[in-house]
This record gives sequence, C-alpha cells and structure tokens, in this order.
Amino acid sequence: MSLSAAGWIWLGLSVTGPPPPTAAPPLTGPPEGHPERLRPDVPLTPGERALQRQLTARSGARGD
Repeated sequence: MSLSAAGWIWLGLSVTGPPPPTAAPPLTGPPEGHPERLRPDVPLTPGERALQRQLTARSGARGD
C-alpha cells in the first residue's frame, strides 16, 4: 500500500480521489460567425431543400 501511495504522489495524482465535478457552463449555441447559425436571410441550397422535404415528409407520416 505504501508503494502504491508513493506511485500516486510520483505521478502527481491525488490519493484521495478525483476533484469534485464542477457545474458545466450553460449552453448558448454556436458562436457568432459559426456555420451552424441560423440565417433566415440566406436561401437554402438544393441539398438542404431536399433534406427539408425528406424530414417534413417523415414527420407528417408519423403524425407529428
């Protein structure tokens, strides 16, 4: 047990266990200029429109 404690000290780790968890910061979404920000002034690309059609068709079929 002594050698185990010495190893923990040599590695710089705490013998008492990990530190208590801290509260995570609140989620605020992507930062300014991030490509995933919603831009209502920019029209959807053809690929995005196709995805939108697929998603709305699926949600309509389930009755959502």
